[in-house]
Amino acid sequence: MLQDFFVPFVTIAFAEMGDKTQLAMMAMAARHKRTMQIFLGAIAASAIVDGSAVVLGSYISKYLPRTAVSVAAGAIFILFGIYSLMSGKGEKEKVAAGKKSILLAAFLLFFVSEFGDKSQLAALLFGTQYNMLLAVLGTLVAIAALLAIMLHAGRYLGRRLNEKAVKILSALLFIGIGLFTLLGALGSA
Repeated sequence: MLQDFFVPFVTIAFAEMGDKTQLAMMAMAARHKRTMQIFLGAIAASAIVDGSAVVLGSYISKYLPRTAVSVAAGAIFILFGIYSLMSGKGEKEKVAAGKKSILLAAFLLFFVSEFGDKSQLAALLFGTQYNMLLAVLGTLVAIAALLAIMLHAGRYLGRRLNEKAVKILSALLFIGIGLFTLLGALGSA
């Protein structure tokens, strides 16, 4: 019974280390000081994406081709990066934007980038092999632990670099991840 939790936990933790989604969340934390909203948005998205993979994963591949999802994810990363470069808001104006917009942005970014990702596919397989509840729990705890580390790292970098440098670096990271995702999707099509 312990393996029903620990196999998904360890596998997802290793699969997500250095993943584009984790890097995107780190970049988001470097720009926005509301890391709890980023964490909550990302965990909510993970619960939906990875939780549904364990429960309903076999149907996902029948109705949504992975290439189309990857192209959409890549485009959203690029748009998010361009928006980051174009937005002229300073930190004081970002704080005024409120908790909901950051939470929603983190949710959407995490949701789209994890949909069809290797961790979702792994969660799908765990659902066929292990206790469903423990597999979902192991998957979500692994993602939450990595998110906490990446958000802390992003916040640390955000405090050490000036706002303009963080803005440019995070935008370039988003655009780079988007291009990499698009090229990967188009290369596998």
